[in-house]
Amino acid sequence: MGKTVAIIGSGLAGAITAFGLKKQGFEVTLYDRVDPIENLKETLRSGVPQPIEFGDHGGGIGVLGNGMTALKNLGLLEHVEHLRDIYAVTEQNLMLIDGSDRVVRKMNHQEPPIYQLRYRIHQAIVKAATGAGIKLFGAKKIKNLTQTDDKVTVTFEDGSTVVSDFVVGADGVHSKTRKLLFPDSPDPEIKGTGQITLFDLGRRPDGSVVEFNHLPGVYSNPLTAISMFTGRVSENEGEVKIFQLDAFKPTDADDDWRPVSDLPKESSKLADQLESWGTHPSIVNCVRHARRISPVNLYDLPDLPSFHKGRVVLVGDAAHGMLPFMAQGLCQSIEDAGVLCDLLGHYQDTDYKTAFAKYDEIRVPRAHLVAGESRATYNRLKASNGFQMKFGRFMMRIVFSILNFLGKMDDISLHDYRDDVVKAVPEIQFS
Repeated sequence: MGKTVAIIGSGLAGAITAFGLKKQGFEVTLYDRVDPIENLKETLRSGVPQPIEFGDHGGGIGVLGNGMTALKNLGLLEHVEHLRDIYAVTEQNLMLIDGSDRVVRKMNHQEPPIYQLRYRIHQAIVKAATGAGIKLFGAKKIKNLTQTDDKVTVTFEDGSTVVSDFVVGADGVHSKTRKLLFPDSPDPEIKGTGQITLFDLGRRPDGSVVEFNHLPGVYSNPLTAISMFTGRVSENEGEVKIFQLDAFKPTDADDDWRPVSDLPKESSKLADQLESWGTHPSIVNCVRHARRISPVNLYDLPDLPSFHKGRVVLVGDAAHGMLPFMAQGLCQSIEDAGVLCDLLGHYQDTDYKTAFAKYDEIRVPRAHLVAGESRATYNRLKASNGFQMKFGRFMMRIVFSILNFLGKMDDISLHDYRDDVVKAVPEIQFS
């Protein structure tokens, strides 16, 4: 038997899983479809910025208590602690689009959370992984998978192959690994489109000033199915995520997350649109001075009954790509990595079938629960009439007030996946 693992996808889910498996004694290699050199060439050729892996792209992302606990268990917390700052959320503000009718949900965290730009967290994790001796190869698009009783052969589009004992599919919501593993599995569904805007705070060269003069949180108009999420990602940076739910023109998948090229034109156009919606003036001003705008689609992957088959296992969005309304996408990916690494560390390669079966037993219901909560929140952000909107906000205010008064904690963000591991495999004990 052997302990080689090929991980398809070197995003956060892949890099975190690689680090954890390396600590458990496995020989891990990361393969990613992105070719930074080719992307740079395309940028120079077309004049249109291309998203380069490990570069400054994407928006802010949160690592809440359960994700922080999982990072600590995996030995990665020390590699990202420097990214914590005073702007990580301790309460959830939900307001109408103009900033009125504020509803507050207190948030409790055993480990203080991180709210940072995705690429900064990614860079820290990749640095930890490569520092642990994990190799990473780019320009490797998976084309085919062939399994035998004791090996998996991965064929890439460039004609090269790699043979390993196990394969981890961490290649995102549009996972090719998933489609090869489960050809009849459903495709992710588009639930809306939007823009991720990033802006610098302070005085600009033209004399204008950009200030964060609004509360961080969710601003929405349920009657038009428009929602915005805004927060600071550092002392001098902030972001606004703008989503139009249901009524939308999907962004081409190739342009998803690709920053717009004519920033002055697009930022002015988007700010004018927000202003016409009655958006809080501070948010409008921040968007008008955006340093980057990236169009995005909102994807929801229908629940899969299993996350593994044979010697191949799925983690992260490849297994359960979910809507962002519980801020749990990354946290669930980290939980995947933690559970998988604990189980393989215990059973090792000699009893991988039991390890993968237990992985399904633990992770499938948990991921389905969180994805279901994200869908429910998505639906609560919409209303078909004024009465439904007012009643919904009234009930939300009552429920949150009771929870805040009782000090009831969030079972999702305070969860420790190791409780699930010990319950499923009592002989595993953690110090």
